[in-house]
Amino acid sequence: MAQTFPTSAQVIYDTLAADSGLVALLGSYTFQTGGTFTALSIVSQGQDLPATRSVSGLECVIQDTGDTRPMNYVSSAADFVVDWQIFLIAWEPATGASLQVATELICSKFADSYSTQTVATSDGLGALVQNKIVIHSNKPILT
Repeated sequence: MAQTFPTSAQVIYDTLAADSGLVALLGSYTFQTGGTFTALSIVSQGQDLPATRSVSGLECVIQDTGDTRPMNYVSSAADFVVDWQIFLIAWEPATGASLQVATELICSKFADSYSTQTVATSDGLGALVQNKIVIHSNKPILT
């Protein structure tokens, strides 16, 4: 079986969405137009989800662009490595403990990935804490 690599935000999304254990940990989006969906999304930096009424539980946001750098090979041909960023955000009623479990689960799927805890959000916004996970496009997806 050939190795697969996280070469796009969509590949990362598909990998995470296929993991029933992770999906069970995630919260939900409720949209103004009706409907509740798993809180897993791909967005551009600074973009809001369309007409979101509320987010509850643990949210997983995959950014659709990443930090890009060339990687030169012996043949002088250049390829690019993209460091993708995922944000896990704990909204009420999620806890830091559930955020940690989800962080470890995601990191276990992508070789050499890592997370950093970002600053807690302001009181009143509802989000408790978030982690940023960095995934490298040149490291395989682990099965």
